[in-house]
Amino acid sequence: TTPAPLERFTVNFTITNLRYTSDLENPDSAKFRATRRVMNMMLDRLLKESSIGPTFHGCQTTDFRY
Repeated sequence: TTPAPLERFTVNFTITNLRYTSDLENPDSAKFRATRRVMNMMLDRLLKESSIGPTFHGCQTTDFRY
């Protein structure tokens, strides 16, 4: 059998303890990169330990907004 193709989906949520600053608008800023790295690490860990873990291939933070 051939494996099912990967499906991409978008999840939007609010982080209530992250103060938004204009640095988060710029993907080249140090704050954006550091925040993205932490978010990806935390989401990867959470989703790998969930029921979708065996088929989970990673997540990607694309932007932050006010």
